[in-house]
Amino acid sequence: MGLEETQRQVQNLAATFSRRAWLPRRLSLNRMAQYVLLVVFLFLSLLVLLVTLNIALRPRIAVLADFWGLPLPPYWHNFRWAWSYMGQPLLNTLLIIGTAVLGILLFAIPASYALARIRFPGRRVLFYLILAFIMIPPAILLTPNFILAVQWGLKGTVHGLVLFYVGGGQAFAIFLITTYFRTQEPEIFEAARLDGATELQALRFIAIPLAWPILITVGIVNFLGLYSDLVWPSLMLPQDVRTVMIALHKVDPIGGAASFLLASVPQLLLFTVAMRYFAQGLTSGALKA
Repeated sequence: MGLEETQRQVQNLAATFSRRAWLPRRLSLNRMAQYVLLVVFLFLSLLVLLVTLNIALRPRIAVLADFWGLPLPPYWHNFRWAWSYMGQPLLNTLLIIGTAVLGILLFAIPASYALARIRFPGRRVLFYLILAFIMIPPAILLTPNFILAVQWGLKGTVHGLVLFYVGGGQAFAIFLITTYFRTQEPEIFEAARLDGATELQALRFIAIPLAWPILITVGIVNFLGLYSDLVWPSLMLPQDVRTVMIALHKVDPIGGAASFLLASVPQLLLFTVAMRYFAQGLTSGALKA
């Protein structure tokens, strides 16, 4: 009995690690095709990053001599030069965009709360006008905004760039935050009003704490859009102030590969920290009309 029991346990263990035990029993051709496409897309996405990293870790002469060569040994001088060249533009960009995003949220949150929770004449018409403004291509607004900047004396100033960023981001932010506020239970706000809370207190202590996913989503969307902007900073900023995109525009594609990688670090860190809230904001009230 001892020998037979041992053999049975060995057979069961072998069956556990057999191919049938860890492969799905029903793997359709459609599912296999999806897996293959996902692997291909992932490879193509990583290939661009790996090629850029390979170029950044090699001298320019070595890249021109053998483009597909390996960085053996790694050449770190490119990253030291990239930091000395991109450090100040990167700091300028983070300060400008950080101020602009805070300004967008500061004005969009109370406006969205009013559209979602306060009844006043023309509220629905105003909301649809905001939707119509979102549909206007940004390129059409470039010329009138530039004329306004010149007439108001804002051209060549950092605060002028921030002001237009804040104004231009209001429509999309109000739309997202308003639709999210409308998904919050109205009974909570009614109970707060019965307890003597003002609308400002309801906004501060109820609406905003429950809306962090959409607020972070709005911040990320605006950050990414403003971070990659090249045209408007080139027109608005003085010559001695450069953003990341302006600095990268003047960099050699081969010699500046390390600069491109350094410029992508803030976006990577932002997604790593706030991706969970970003997904919650997109899949909850942001898509409800």
